[in-house]
Amino acid sequence: MLVNFGIKNFKTFKEKTILSFEKGKKRELNHHIIHIKNYELLPIKVIYGSNACGKSNLLEALYILKMFILKKGVRFQRDDYIDLCTNFDNYEKPIEFSITFINDNKEYYYFLSIVNYFKEKESKILKEILKENKKIIFERTNNKIKFSSEEKVIEEHYKILLDDNSKNIIVKMIEENIKSTDIFTSWYSTVDNKLCEKIITYFSNITTIIDPEQFNINNFIKINDKNMLYQDKNINNLLKELNVGKEQVIFKYSEDGKINNFVSYKNNDDINIIAPINSIESKGTIKLIDLLYPFITTLKYGSPIFIDELDASIHHEIIYNIIQTFGDSEINKNGAQLIFTTHNPVYLNKDLLRRDEIVFIEKDNNGSHLHTLDDYNIRNDQVYLKNYLNGNYTVLPNFDFSNLIK
Repeated sequence: MLVNFGIKNFKTFKEKTILSFEKGKKRELNHHIIHIKNYELLPIKVIYGSNACGKSNLLEALYILKMFILKKGVRFQRDDYIDLCTNFDNYEKPIEFSITFINDNKEYYYFLSIVNYFKEKESKILKEILKENKKIIFERTNNKIKFSSEEKVIEEHYKILLDDNSKNIIVKMIEENIKSTDIFTSWYSTVDNKLCEKIITYFSNITTIIDPEQFNINNFIKINDKNMLYQDKNINNLLKELNVGKEQVIFKYSEDGKINNFVSYKNNDDINIIAPINSIESKGTIKLIDLLYPFITTLKYGSPIFIDELDASIHHEIIYNIIQTFGDSEINKNGAQLIFTTHNPVYLNKDLLRRDEIVFIEKDNNGSHLHTLDDYNIRNDQVYLKNYLNGNYTVLPNFDFSNLIK
């Protein structure tokens, strides 16, 4: 579970910004609270903000950190240079990522600092820190590595460093071979591969959907049928719940094993209709089909899912039900977390969300800033939606389309 995620000097976020999942002081919707270790954490964050305020940047930051961890380096497609900065006034200042999460009943903290060299088109890691249950596992500054001196940490994570002579040899070997773009999941694995694999697995289970085309059913279904047909009971159940009038859907595959644009619908009269899916189903239905398995996987593993504009093309009542599912501890037994951006104020409802689950992002000359509804001293009888539309919580877009046309 995510405890918090922080960034600094990343795109529109100039100052240090923390998205925290720790509950606030208000006593409300207590069934939402997830109790784990010494924390009381929240399963939902709904993020509001005008266009270009930085909502997507926050989600993209976590996606980029995830890819660094999985690819074991600050690189994309063999390119050792990443184009990340707040603005051109700060392009040479370090970019910082920090994340605290709980996995296998242990608390982990990871910090990463990167600097970009735009003229040379390369990036360099300045600092890395990894902690487990608040104890330092290692600290890296440039290519200099410092391991913990605590016997319990050494005994659990890198027994090969118990001997001073072995320690000196291994540290020297790492420092001589480490690249300026190598993330710890690359070099630290030589002394503690078990912990590296554990953290890689955790980040692998984090779902980030920024581009609507990024996820579809092909990511989750593999076909072994020689007839190139596939039927999924979960998708059929989804269509039944949506009451779209189809009893079952049979997906047709192309030769490369990917679902093509055509599906076979079977209705109550046992008549098959073969047609492109987007000619029969709405964008919202197709999107729900694509999101079904990410949601199932997230709830199964108790991992976070970040979605940019979840409710685009989907009726708000369906989003209501999805939010309620994540807030229901009887269904969300493993502590999965839903984080999504939206422009729709209909979710500003005290019966649906806690005040600390509602996030606002604003942007000014100093960059993007984050705050929650819990930061305001509002009475319990206040109507969140009305106050929001009156501009009491955040700056609403000031846009006159008629002036633009004139």
